[in-house]
Amino acid sequence: MNSFLRSVRFELNKISSMKMWWIICLIAIVFQPLLALITARGYLKIGLDATPETQSGLLNALPPLDYFGFELVPFGLLPMVIFGGIIGGNEYLHHQLRTTLLCQSSRIKMFCAKVLAVLVCAIFISIIAIYLTISATHFTLGEQGLNPIFLSSIAWQFIGYSVLDWILLTILSFGLGMLFKNAIVPLAFLVPQIYNLGLYLAQKWEWGMYLPVAAGNLLFATPTDPFEHDPLRGVVVLLLWVIVALSTSYYTFIRSDVGGKY
Repeated sequence: MNSFLRSVRFELNKISSMKMWWIICLIAIVFQPLLALITARGYLKIGLDATPETQSGLLNALPPLDYFGFELVPFGLLPMVIFGGIIGGNEYLHHQLRTTLLCQSSRIKMFCAKVLAVLVCAIFISIIAIYLTISATHFTLGEQGLNPIFLSSIAWQFIGYSVLDWILLTILSFGLGMLFKNAIVPLAFLVPQIYNLGLYLAQKWEWGMYLPVAAGNLLFATPTDPFEHDPLRGVVVLLLWVIVALSTSYYTFIRSDVGGKY
């Protein structure tokens, strides 16, 4: 157990020493709440009860007050997916894998330590970033918004759903990065889905709802979104993606030959 905990601490130290980690923290924890402030000011200008009929620039009516701010969740999801993919594929660059195996000879413990380290980082960023985003939104709305600290039961519920979505997609991206030994495949697969491709495919074909990002959208869909709020279905689909990605990458990792390439 002590050696496993040392491996987890080693992986966390590796992540925290990367510039990418701090850039992602900056984007998710600082830029996303700032974007929420700007967006909320825009809502105040047009009115919280604005509809496409009263405001030509709106595609959909604004959601009920409890759901304000959750339209920004996909903004921070992008750096989280990038983070997971890079951490998964980074081990195979510059002979890092052989160096890591010198510190922890057990590939099983090493793989589990990496998964746990990514999970801890994803939980840390997602909880702080999403809470600050929703809190900043209602702080800007002032008396028209919710209490920016305590929010509401619905808002807290959707924060939980959004956090779960970020965590599962980060782990999925990590698993794909480990499986394909690079970050290109998970990013090429997931990033276009974040930028509306997943929504387009889900609306055009029924099978599109089983893509990971489209399934994740079901967790925090608001009453005015073009898709229904179905967290159970979304979680099940996402978990299946994550289980398949991690189990496959685990199998290939423990059986792969490090050789001179890695």
